Amino acid sequence: MGNWGSKTDSIKQNAPDLTSVKDRSRAVVSNIHDKLQPHLPDKKTWPEIATNLAKKTATVAVREVAKWVPGGSIVYNVVSQSHSRSSNKISKEHTEELKELKDKVKKLEKKLSDSKKSVEELKDKVKKLEKELGDSKKSVEHAQMPKPTTKLRSKI
Repeated sequence: MGNWGSKTDSIKQNAPDLTSVKDRSRAVVSNIHDKLQPHLPDKKTWPEIATNLAKKTATVAVREVAKWVPGGSIVYNVVSQSHSRSSNKISKEHTEELKELKDKVKKLEKKLSDSKKSVEELKDKVKKLEKELGDSKKSVEHAQMPKPTTKLRSKI
């Protein structure tokens, strides 16, 4: 038994130092992470990816299990076709709703652009009126009032 202990001690003593390998592997992993980070999806899309992956995995698993059950593949085909038909009905309803919403958005965008044009026209009119008002004030200030005559002074 003492023989095994000396062999393991000998192996430990003769083994190379792995700290440089660890440091280099960390640097490589860090470099790869930095380069891939901009291309990875954001936190909001990860749940969608996981959901789709789980659905597809379950579908494949059910299909493979159905092959082992007598008549299972036929049942699987019937169920999958009926499911796709019902999802087509749902998607048709959604496309109609989507079309209606798009039409509403177009109308609202047109109203918004018309309103913006009206606001710009009103701003231009206000600027013109302010300019005219300023010009008329200047002309009133520059106009000289006639000096009262002595006759008027005596009446006052």
